[in-house]
Amino acid sequence: MKQLLIAGIGIVSLMAAGSAVAGDAAKGEASFKKNCLVCHSTKAGEKKIGPNLAGIGGRAAGTEAGFKYSEGFTGVTWDAANLDKYLENPKAMFAKTKMTFPGMKDAAERGDVITFLGVK
Repeated sequence: MKQLLIAGIGIVSLMAAGSAVAGDAAKGEASFKKNCLVCHSTKAGEKKIGPNLAGIGGRAAGTEAGFKYSEGFTGVTWDAANLDKYLENPKAMFAKTKMTFPGMKDAAERGDVITFLGVK
């Protein structure tokens, strides 16, 4: 993993393919509110349309108790690299996902959200 120092932002870790997997948690919180909060919560125990994302780091996909997942939503553990891939294009990772979110094309924004969620 490479690291870059970006003026005014700090150190951002980069995967070999160039995707940001760490970023600014405050920016990530703002992006999460704009893109994700309508369906997902980060408050433990809070129910919404989508699965709760509190403590998602290290969790196996499709295992949130009480949530009916899309067919085939298994085989992945949520780490920074997998979450980055999923946030970029959810349907490429899980073709039958019911989630209507088209994805985040901006790698830095994905990294910010991943950092906000506390996923390593």
